[in-house]
Amino acid sequence: MKAALRVTLLAGALFGSMLWMDSTYGSTVYASSQDKSVTMTINEQQVTFDHTLPILESGNTMYMPIREFSEVMNYDLQWKKTTAGDIQITMSNEETSLTLTTGSKQAAVNGQAVAMNDKPWNYNGSTYIPFRFLIDQYGLEYTWDSALLNTLPAITRMDGKAQVSVSSSSSFSSKVLNSAYSYLGVPYVWGGMSPKGFDCSGFVGYVFQKNGVGLPRTAHDMYKSLTTSVKAPEKGDLVFFSASGSRITHVGIYTGNNKYIHASSGKAYSVIESSLSSDWSKKTYVGAKRVNG
Repeated sequence: MKAALRVTLLAGALFGSMLWMDSTYGSTVYASSQDKSVTMTINEQQVTFDHTLPILESGNTMYMPIREFSEVMNYDLQWKKTTAGDIQITMSNEETSLTLTTGSKQAAVNGQAVAMNDKPWNYNGSTYIPFRFLIDQYGLEYTWDSALLNTLPAITRMDGKAQVSVSSSSSFSSKVLNSAYSYLGVPYVWGGMSPKGFDCSGFVGYVFQKNGVGLPRTAHDMYKSLTTSVKAPEKGDLVFFSASGSRITHVGIYTGNNKYIHASSGKAYSVIESSLSSDWSKKTYVGAKRVNG
């Protein structure tokens, strides 16, 4: 069934003059110095992008952050690492399954090869693809205010190094998750602390160290050292588990949508994404704590 998609912007603070630069792509972004949100009305129900927004590239092409898009649309999203080291992403609803790979314009829709006009690319820790491609493949009908194009963050991709970098809690968590997802499929190794093999705390520690934050070596010590407990975890928070009484025995990184990424010593025996609603998770879950980046 086609979805009628109407896009409007929530009222918010005026865009300031903060300059963001993406260190990978040398992209210049003029954006608000305060958090913004974009609300879309889909089938008469409003859904909202918070912090990680659609962006406008070269003044006329809208790109969507694929993880956040899947969440607001309630589509299933799966990630896995390819033998070439890229990330294969599959996003599905009841009618359409889209598979794409970072670094390639080639995609598959319900098993049929299709080509995008641009390969997926990374900005601020999130993977973006053309919104028009999503509209065409999922049969979305949409209208929006012309004001939308004037107020979305606008970027121009170009060669060169970043000159200015601005960090925030939302961009930090996005960078952490982007790093974590790049190690999907790495084998579980007891005591492992490198991409050759991770145990649970070795994986979490390695990912955060790559993003400038040092953590204790064990899951138990991570739990004791972090002082900010959270009842409702947000992306980038650490989730802790105990399979042996009061001692913390496992840790992962919350990815949103009731899921977390971790180095599993279970059947998968590798870095995977799991649900907090799984039987094991529900039995052993202790709580979540926040890492201040």
